[in-house]
Amino acid sequence: MFLRSLSILAVLFCSSFCNRPFANYTRLSLPTEKQFRFGKGFQAFQKEEVLEIRSSQGIFLELSLRSPFLSAAKGEQKVKSKFASFHIDDRILSHCNSQSIDTILASENELKISGKLEGENCKSDYEVRFLPLDETAMDFRVVFSDSSLNRTFFRILSEESENIFGLGEQFTHFNLKGRTPFLFTEEQGLGRGDQPITAGANLTAGAGGNEYSTYTPIPFFLTSGNRSLFFENSSYSVFDFSKPEEITIEFRENGLKGTIWKDVTPTKLVQKFTQKTGRVPILPDWAYGTWFGIQGGKDVVLKRIEEAKKAGNPITALWIQDWVGRRKTSFGSQLWWRWISDEKSYPEFKKFCKDLNAQGISVLGYLNPFLANEGPLFEEAVKKNYLVKDKNGKDYEIATAGFPAYLLDLTNPEAVKWIQGIIQKNLIGSGLSGWMADFGEWLPLDAVLHSGVNAELYHNVYPVEWARINREAIRQAGKEGEVVFFTRAGYSGSMKHSTLFWEGDQMVSWGEHDGLTSALTGLLSGGLSGISLNHSDIGGYTTINNPIRDYHRSKELFLRWAELNVFSPVFRTHEGNRPEKNHQAYSDEETIREFARYGKMHFALKEYLQSLVKEASLTGLPIVRPLYLHYGNDRRTHEIKTEFLLGEDLLVLPVLQKGESSVRGYLPDGEWEHLWTGKSYSGKQEIEVESPLGSPAIFVRKNGAWSQKLKAALFPFKR
Repeated sequence: MFLRSLSILAVLFCSSFCNRPFANYTRLSLPTEKQFRFGKGFQAFQKEEVLEIRSSQGIFLELSLRSPFLSAAKGEQKVKSKFASFHIDDRILSHCNSQSIDTILASENELKISGKLEGENCKSDYEVRFLPLDETAMDFRVVFSDSSLNRTFFRILSEESENIFGLGEQFTHFNLKGRTPFLFTEEQGLGRGDQPITAGANLTAGAGGNEYSTYTPIPFFLTSGNRSLFFENSSYSVFDFSKPEEITIEFRENGLKGTIWKDVTPTKLVQKFTQKTGRVPILPDWAYGTWFGIQGGKDVVLKRIEEAKKAGNPITALWIQDWVGRRKTSFGSQLWWRWISDEKSYPEFKKFCKDLNAQGISVLGYLNPFLANEGPLFEEAVKKNYLVKDKNGKDYEIATAGFPAYLLDLTNPEAVKWIQGIIQKNLIGSGLSGWMADFGEWLPLDAVLHSGVNAELYHNVYPVEWARINREAIRQAGKEGEVVFFTRAGYSGSMKHSTLFWEGDQMVSWGEHDGLTSALTGLLSGGLSGISLNHSDIGGYTTINNPIRDYHRSKELFLRWAELNVFSPVFRTHEGNRPEKNHQAYSDEETIREFARYGKMHFALKEYLQSLVKEASLTGLPIVRPLYLHYGNDRRTHEIKTEFLLGEDLLVLPVLQKGESSVRGYLPDGEWEHLWTGKSYSGKQEIEVESPLGSPAIFVRKNGAWSQKLKAALFPFKR
């Protein structure tokens, strides 16, 4: 073991820099070059004004020595929220934005940088520690001596050509270079920039969303330099990629903790990240057919199933979210949140499930961590103090879209046992093979929790715990691998617990920001962030009656969305919040017939999808993949978000625009065969092909391991 040290003196008056994350500092007597060896095979090079940390794999991190790479502050948030769309203004009260580096110490275990942070009414010692795990991975820690600091800013150097991906489900942008996304789980909002719905939603309810609002943010990103960073912090965060040669990260809590990886390909980086944070389980055999989402009670449901089966649709699951009953509100047809089967709509519910099971159809329901403000379970939860409290110690009444409700306190162990008992008795015990485990992103930031943890720090953790609680209930019931629940909200670690994700409530539109196009972007960015099993509602969900413009699902949109979802792990419909306004899978004979054909196409991919799900469980690689994942050296793939790979051997160029019957796209390196015509194309070129409804533009990779099987499975559906 040996030590190296370096002293750098820094002097700065705060003045105009006090409200900035970083201020310049002056360093004195800095040697032009110095080298530090630490860990096994790691080195830190001090070259002029940069500290470079690297291993045999290459550069992990570069820190500026010319200006601060670390600062901290005390701040407070002003929060407004409605329907879980949050508007947060941050006020900095004092800012330590001047940094000195007093020592750099290297040992066989770590590299430690320490010094002081100072500013007006602010002073703290700090330590930054880098701890190598192997030649491809390094943990890091940032610690402050002043525990009252609740804002941490960290700046690393980048390159203008270094593109950036990940950060969970990002529905607008794939390449995040030049962007400044924030990470906070919330309702994605209505429109997210698509007009006129966004302006209308903001005007009436402040719930229009924006380009970064998402259900599932994850503080992990990877770059075209084949390095990636993961932060284990849970607070609201901002990732500033707007400057070409640096990256600034802000977390609204004290200190940082995480991991940096450097490897040869994006696939290796995703595998390493998911090895640390968790991977999905294998889906049960019944999951690969059509999941028919219908409402309306026993008679309606059975009639629709019979129509679909008569047309040859391979239905293996019935999803009845209204198993608890439903009611009309200003937002449309909504569910009773009381978690007891509605015997009026579905008489003899256990027998209903059993009879469908005998036909090879699993029955799925619906659940969320709320309770409506009436019913026996609500009364019990109130009596036993199982609900989240407000600052006055009262049960926190939350206005949802149409009615008030109360949120379970997941930090209360007794409340957790209670809801798990309900899952085991009322859901699994009634014969359900799965459910939508909805919400998770609604915890108010001023809530008071049983454990005493700050709700600002727990907000992003809540959906992870919600998934864990559902999974644990299934395991306790002895149904692991048989029962599937699907979640929309999440954060780091969600895939360790969730059995499946879905993308939440897209508009029934073609919108780039909150429609069909956005659903694909979310799949691609989420897949790079460890969400390997994911899908969207066929046709979207959010349906709006508006005097300026109605958002109702058209027949063309429904069929194009179904066509897209043929090539995803789960093929599931949703009637939407206003079923009567939307074109449905059963709206007319042609749609019933066409939808059955799509269902058969998806089912024909079962063997391939099963292999991809198994691969996801072992490696963390997503089923639906951006071209960048396998062709990262081709910079053309860094901007592509309107086409995708299913595994490695199937390339899909979906039609995402209304009224189009052809599509343009980019073929990556290699030889690709157009499935329907058999025509071969060389890669690294842009092409245009015909793609009328029912004949999606799909290409098989020549000489791929699955190419012949894929052609054999899909070619019978040629028109």
